[in-house]
Amino acid sequence: MMAKKITKWEPEDFELEMTTHWSFSKRGDWATHDAKWRGNWSPYIPRNLLLRYSKENDLVLDQFAGGGTTLVEAKLLNRNIIGVDVNDVALARCKEKVSFEHEGANGKVYLHKGAARKMDFIPDDSIDLICTHPPYADYKI
Repeated sequence: MMAKKITKWEPEDFELEMTTHWSFSKRGDWATHDAKWRGNWSPYIPRNLLLRYSKENDLVLDQFAGGGTTLVEAKLLNRNIIGVDVNDVALARCKEKVSFEHEGANGKVYLHKGAARKMDFIPDDSIDLICTHPPYADYKI
């Protein structure tokens, strides 16, 4: 379980982005979000993508789970998500980041160790949205 007591579960004064140019004055510090994972994106980005392009109970895929930002947002927004990563450290971090309980945060998170090039464990036509941030690390498959 997370050591930090969570006091804020959503961004303050959030408005869905309505243009093609998105700019956020703050990084995003609600729920379990932080900037401690190399190259992770601001949680405002997956929040906007999930709200705009999916609905509650949809199944989302993040095949580069990394620091878990998209996984946290999916859980908070009641989207089910499969997080895939080749990195054991990333998967351990993701497990920690989503190990919270909060009323109304009912999205299910499924973690899988594997490469983005091999998704045969996912049934065809089962994914409603792919929401991902490509990795920066040079992992060899």
